[in-house]
Amino acid sequence: MKMQRWTILTACLVMWIAMPALPARGADPEGCLICHQYRGLSRLDEKGKEIRLFFVDPKFHNEGAGPHGRIRCTACHERSQVEVFPHKQLTPVDCAKTCHLTTSRNVETRFAHDPIGKMLETSVHTAAVLEKCNDLLGKPVRDGQAKCLLCHDEPLFRKTGTDWIRRQAPIARCNVCHDDQLKLDTPFNYWHVQSRSMPARSNLDLVRVCASCHSDERIKKAFDLPDAPVSYLASFHGKASLLNNQEAASCLDCHVGEMENVHVMRSHKKAGAPTHIDQVADTCRSPACHRSAGEQISSAAIHLDLSRSRGIEYFIAIVFVLMILSTFGPSMTISLLKLFHMTIGRDDPDHHREEHLAKRLMENPVTRKKLIRFTYAQRVQHWILVISFSTLVITGFPMKFADRAWAEWLIRILGGLTWVRTLHRYTGAVLLIGMLFHSIYIFNAMRKTRKKTKQGWIKTFLTLPMVMQPKDFKEMAHLMGWLLFLKKKRPDGARFTAEEKFEYFGVFWGVILLGTTGLVMWFNAYASRFIPGRVLTIFNLVHSFEAFLALLHVGILHIATVIFSPAVFPISPAMFTGTTPAAEMAESHSEMLNEVAEEHETGSEAANV
Repeated sequence: MKMQRWTILTACLVMWIAMPALPARGADPEGCLICHQYRGLSRLDEKGKEIRLFFVDPKFHNEGAGPHGRIRCTACHERSQVEVFPHKQLTPVDCAKTCHLTTSRNVETRFAHDPIGKMLETSVHTAAVLEKCNDLLGKPVRDGQAKCLLCHDEPLFRKTGTDWIRRQAPIARCNVCHDDQLKLDTPFNYWHVQSRSMPARSNLDLVRVCASCHSDERIKKAFDLPDAPVSYLASFHGKASLLNNQEAASCLDCHVGEMENVHVMRSHKKAGAPTHIDQVADTCRSPACHRSAGEQISSAAIHLDLSRSRGIEYFIAIVFVLMILSTFGPSMTISLLKLFHMTIGRDDPDHHREEHLAKRLMENPVTRKKLIRFTYAQRVQHWILVISFSTLVITGFPMKFADRAWAEWLIRILGGLTWVRTLHRYTGAVLLIGMLFHSIYIFNAMRKTRKKTKQGWIKTFLTLPMVMQPKDFKEMAHLMGWLLFLKKKRPDGARFTAEEKFEYFGVFWGVILLGTTGLVMWFNAYASRFIPGRVLTIFNLVHSFEAFLALLHVGILHIATVIFSPAVFPISPAMFTGTTPAAEMAESHSEMLNEVAEEHETGSEAANV
């Protein structure tokens, strides 16, 4: 008897200790989670073709983390069908059925989705449309089930990053009035309202939901729809969403008015719709988006499909593709031919003599100084270009290729999209300042040359060392002849070769183009007061293509020349000390070598006389 008493007392003590860990009262009174909390709970359907999953996340009930967290299972499922085990054949759930929300204090509130059915009939997603979409998709929602399931599953409530509302202090403050007078479950109600005021899904989740219909070929054909999710993800907003930025505009931000009902989504042809031609400007300029922008920003393309538009954007893309083929193509061909000549060991007949001459001249302090191809000021400008260009590539291309896994990883490593975007913009500003300084440097050099020669500005400009001359085109033809085994000797190169001059003007053109388009996009809100939003779309396209073209030339061709070429490997010291290696001087700048040698010998003879 005494042992029995101790057993009962021990059991009561264990139960008392375990009670705080139990779910809130009313969360799962029927005990459904005893089985349904296991992730592997499933079975084959009657036909043996599909697996039915019956897992229910306990967080929905234990933490109130889902919209159905305070609803009993029998509020949706017929009690007579689920109260026995094994369960009977279940009747499909009717989402319009009246439910009883149960709080942790057993206060029940009636709730129903009946009004939503009427709302949908005034939107583009009518019952007939949803039924047809379900048929075209192969009936993922079975007969009798609510078509709400085409868009809705069971998302968790989205919470703010601070989670301050879960602390005791603010809740206690609310309870001063509400707890005693209204007998409400204040923590749950406050959190519920705060959570439901935010989208239940992330931007990408929303795109996936919309894409289930709007990217389906059968539905697009039946309703004559473009592939809006794909074109959205290719846009500025879509790429930001791909990089986990939740501040970018999502589907609902544009297609549903601010603080409006998401179920009343209207066609862009209907007056009053957020995307209607008369309303779309205000939609873009909402307080959450481009609030200081001009009205014309609304003409910027959010769903640009180059293959279907055949507009100016399409032809700009074609022009840049042709530019890539006509500039990078020949340059890459020349580099590959040079590599082939290195592989087979073919050298210029005078290479060894000129390399020996270069070494001899570099041993003499006087001639060594004359062989310096880059001055200190030029080297400083080059390193500003190197650092800014590298930073722009590292920060810019993850935003361009946002759909790649490495892009999201790199953005995260660099501190997030907002920080990367800011760094990209200010680095672009540094590049433009460097370009301005270089322009002043060129003007000053021209002024000094003009003062000596008394020539006009145009003629002075044409005689600058980095400006292409007629002989440079002959040099390029000679080089191709040598690479194709049509010439026995490599062309003599001056201080700067024709290839270097071509690269120089490519950088000059690229910085101006990238800088101009980048500045306009940076200050898009201000710019949209004076120019159409479509110009912003064009500038974004031009900026992207030009950046890709620049990376091809600099990242592949130029780097191969200054790092991986056997004449300079592991790296050319020209931009560190200004001195070019003897092998490279003999290979690419033999004309300069011979001029310095001839000048030195002539000067020596004159000194002896």
